[in-house]
Amino acid sequence: MERCKKRERLVNEIELFISYGVTREEQPGALLFLQRYKNDDLALQLMRSFYTSLPETHEEALCRIAFIEKKDDIFLLGLQTALHGYLYLATDQKALFVGEYGEEPLETKALALFGYPDLKEFLKKYPHIEKCQEYVPDQLADPGFCPVCSAVTGAYHILGCPVEVCPWCEGQFSRCGCRFEQLGVEALEDEEELEELERLLKEKGRVPYAAWQCPSYPSDKDEEDGQDE
Repeated sequence: MERCKKRERLVNEIELFISYGVTREEQPGALLFLQRYKNDDLALQLMRSFYTSLPETHEEALCRIAFIEKKDDIFLLGLQTALHGYLYLATDQKALFVGEYGEEPLETKALALFGYPDLKEFLKKYPHIEKCQEYVPDQLADPGFCPVCSAVTGAYHILGCPVEVCPWCEGQFSRCGCRFEQLGVEALEDEEELEELERLLKEKGRVPYAAWQCPSYPSDKDEEDGQDE
């Protein structure tokens, strides 16, 4: 019970930091990302550290946590925003900013802790943060496929699947109005419109299936929508 209360306080803190440190346009995405990891102590420590001291004063929202390596109880992780990548050391009690990804670390001993004498050796194995696997805590362990349309992890949903995330607003694609706004129509009525929608989705970048999307993601949003009505 005490741990749950501690997490709740931490989530509230991070929400406050987001409201002050992230641009208004990116705040909805930042809050949605926070909800994805609201029950994971390590991820919450990362977010608190990030949002309380935004690197280089960038007013950015986190959009991905990358798992790099783990030694004992210490994780070497990457944090990504739309434009930047950062390295952090973290446990479920504390997170430490190491430096911007690809640049000389501020904490020079951090890479050595994992067996890399310098940045050059580290980048030989991990040249791009985008290629590092996503950090997924135990409670979000991937079931391997979407329970609605059976898309495997990393693959695109069947168009119309209620689990798919909208790449424009990051809400539930089957419920938001972005598809109509992008097409300039009030309803989808023919195959040509569906083909154009698929083209626009591909151009924007569809969000492939991942464990965090389901089952809690759609149902949580549905509950919020119901409370607003």
